[in-house]
Amino acid sequence: MPTTWEDAARDDALSELHDEAIMARAAMEQAIFVFVEGDSEEMALPFLFEDVLDLCAVGAKLANYNGRGNLRAALRLLRLTLDHSRPVVVTHDNDPESIISVNRCAKEGLLEGATHVLPLPVVPVVTYPNGHVGGAFEECFPVDVFLDAAFTDEILPRPVVGQRGAFERFFDPTKPWFAQLRSFCAENGVLDLPIRKPLLAKRLANSCDDLPLSFSRLVALIRRIRAEHPVTSPTDVELPRVHGLTYFPEKETS
Repeated sequence: MPTTWEDAARDDALSELHDEAIMARAAMEQAIFVFVEGDSEEMALPFLFEDVLDLCAVGAKLANYNGRGNLRAALRLLRLTLDHSRPVVVTHDNDPESIISVNRCAKEGLLEGATHVLPLPVVPVVTYPNGHVGGAFEECFPVDVFLDAAFTDEILPRPVVGQRGAFERFFDPTKPWFAQLRSFCAENGVLDLPIRKPLLAKRLANSCDDLPLSFSRLVALIRRIRAEHPVTSPTDVELPRVHGLTYFPEKETS
């Protein structure tokens, strides 16, 4: 049966879909791993990136290492399964304990190769008791966004929400924010604030009109890494040298 234009068009469309599916799978198989410190980052980053970066399209995977104490084990496991040329982004809170954890990983050679480390926030905001100046996830956002996100019925009981003014009277934006909020809540009978932290992170992400600088830097880093390590098709292989088919010695001398 002769091939019609409709048949040819259908075959071309199927071939294009097949190629797109191959590249989509290749993008995930050659993923840039973006390590995040906890549930807050894992929950919030997809919302923050929603309008600026398609993680699936660029081939980036969020990997939650569930706290600074697990970073070393997570990186060791990754290096047992992937070679050092695989790009990895390690994000971490810019607080004293996380800095110690990252430095330990560096001393053990776990941050070598194509590993990029990014503290969050990238610009220090608060001062810790030991004098370190840095911050954590919530300090990546403007202070008014933090306060608006925290003092809502979704995060705190209504009687505590109504005491926002009392909190702001002693709140010091140069000291860790969440610790101050947790102490205030404990004084008012709310002891389970830490388990609500991922929900607070989601509200921060959804309440912020502009992407904060720290996450703009993270987006730029992911894009740069992907540009330096483009996704290659599994069909993009070097063919064997077959004289007259893939190898033409006469062309080399012409």
